[in-house]
Amino acid sequence: MKNERTTQQFLAIDESEIRDFVSVIKEQGLDPGDFRVDETVDDPRPAAIPGLIITKATVRVTHSKTGASRRYRGGDDGTAWVVEFGQDLRSGHFR
Repeated sequence: MKNERTTQQFLAIDESEIRDFVSVIKEQGLDPGDFRVDETVDDPRPAAIPGLIITKATVRVTHSKTGASRRYRGGDDGTAWVVEFGQDLRSGHFR
């Protein structure tokens, strides 16, 4: 994966999501270095619990070899993006 935490700090994507993302790619026999993850953070908003902020983002995954790209919802209440990415990857969207 091109944008590892050592080179890019994600605001709405946590490290466990990145680890899961890389695992999904490897399970399909592909190279994580061929995928790019970009995050566009929405305006943070207050949570129902005073003092907490909800951070949402649009996560775009691009396969550099094919140019295929797809957007997912991520952030504090959108961690299913890795599952959705895995479904797209297995269905052949990024090949």
